[in-house]
Amino acid sequence: MNRRSFASIATALIATAAAMPALAFPDRPIEAVVPWPAGQELDILARAIVPVMSRQLGVPMAVINRPGGAGVVGTSEASRAKPDGYTILFNSVGPMLTQPLAGNAPYKVTDFEPIGLFNASSFVLIVRADAPYKTMQELEAHAKTASKPLVLGHFGPAAVPTQVVYRMGGQKKWSFRGVTFSPAGPAQLKSGDADLVTAPYNTARSAIAAGDARALVTFNPARLPELPSVPTLREAGYDFDVLVWQGVFVPKGTPADVKAKIDAAVQAALKDPSVVELARKINTPLFWKDAAATTAQIKADEAGLSPVMAELGLIRK
Repeated sequence: MNRRSFASIATALIATAAAMPALAFPDRPIEAVVPWPAGQELDILARAIVPVMSRQLGVPMAVINRPGGAGVVGTSEASRAKPDGYTILFNSVGPMLTQPLAGNAPYKVTDFEPIGLFNASSFVLIVRADAPYKTMQELEAHAKTASKPLVLGHFGPAAVPTQVVYRMGGQKKWSFRGVTFSPAGPAQLKSGDADLVTAPYNTARSAIAAGDARALVTFNPARLPELPSVPTLREAGYDFDVLVWQGVFVPKGTPADVKAKIDAAVQAALKDPSVVELARKINTPLFWKDAAATTAQIKADEAGLSPVMAELGLIRK
């Protein structure tokens, strides 16, 4: 075959390939990256949601755990994935937002595009049941007049619930001394090592039910069904909401039609009885914030948390 004939055939093949319709998404397996270890809440939820998504999309899907660096390792890996929909990321507010804000990650939140938020970890601020303050207003007044500062037990200054309490104190001018515990929970109240503690509701649940601890406020936009008398932040007089959120993201540049199919599959999964029942069993609320609402939530969180993080020295210069 001479060079001219080869060139003619190659040109024809290229033209034929260009004329062929692209395979519709999806046409091969999809990886769902979770930047946390197996057994953590987001992993448990992802492993319930992904099989339903797989049925909806008609291709195999696998949960891939990439833990490390407080969620940064797996999130970083997902940020480098091709934006074609075959790598999706189940992530939470820490590695997605506060870690890059602090300068602890090689990516930015804008390196991803949200599909949506579907869950928020339910945190509460708890005190001993026999503490002299029974409401947030009483705790604030006590903190302002106490001879020594109250001690806040928390998971660490980089944890979003910790930053929420610092934001609360700054807004209403009450102070405390923060101490990190691993893990933080009712045990620090019982031992007297802390006067108030930020804790997941599931951790504090038994102590509250036993009458050993009292929840003063919940870090959710709506009251928890099991704590109908415990106010939200806004109901307690603060001018912000907080979500310790979890959601689904894809690398920046993923085509709109691909995102729409992933969106539909996630929403279908959230309505599936198996997922609803699991969420009920582990006492974690499900909801849906679409891409636009998620973007707004992230912007609001960044505006609210950045000053607190700077005050705590968490942002690298």
